[in-house]
Amino acid sequence: MQATHNVERWTSCPTCLQDFTGDMEVGLAKARWERVSARAPEDPERLFVANNLAVTLQESADDHQGALFLLEEVLAVRRRTLGDEHADTLDSITNLALHHTETGSYAEALRLSKEVVDTTRRSMGRQGHEEAAHSIGSLAAVHNLMGNYTLAEPLHREALRIRERLLGKEHIDTMNSFYGLGQCLVGQTRHKQALVLLEDVASTSQRILGQAHPTAVHFRNGLAAAKERIQEHEHTMAESTEHTVSEATKEP
Repeated sequence: MQATHNVERWTSCPTCLQDFTGDMEVGLAKARWERVSARAPEDPERLFVANNLAVTLQESADDHQGALFLLEEVLAVRRRTLGDEHADTLDSITNLALHHTETGSYAEALRLSKEVVDTTRRSMGRQGHEEAAHSIGSLAAVHNLMGNYTLAEPLHREALRIRERLLGKEHIDTMNSFYGLGQCLVGQTRHKQALVLLEDVASTSQRILGQAHPTAVHFRNGLAAAKERIQEHEHTMAESTEHTVSEATKEP
């Protein structure tokens, strides 16, 4: 019996129309995989289901090794059958880069993210598409996590320019770009500029998405963490200045 290629059937409740989560989401993703796993590796539905299971294992089951195996398999097949510049191949590279980011393998995430950005720019040019903004923003986020803030900033700004033009300032993806840039500026100790961005995006997300929305909560928590980080930095700088002055005024 073949699995029906109907995403909603496997991912959302037909009665309440809400997406499945937790054990139910994982169980259904595994059941769907069992129905298609014996097919040829190139089978489109098998690739789709494998990718879906990988994301589910990573996000809902904390099974990073299981997710990694599937993500690498899907990417290898798509590189071989579709080529390195196909949109589905780039999606697979992005998913694998995200996995490495979330598991702390930043060097590998950086390598893959650069490949996606370079390929996207080569195939689409620099005029600005949402796909380009997504890949550029992902690369910037990896640089942020690695502390490469001077490399991250121009990428954040480039992704932000594209999204503001295509999506508007209040779109969730644009807000993510504002947030990433704000955190990048915190890392560079450009605190006033950073707080303006982070406070604005926290306020906007709460107004547009609602106070309980996960993204609004994320931005609010990020703002609080940034303020704490800034206070710690200012305290450290004050102590350092006090120590320097004290040493300078000591009698020889």
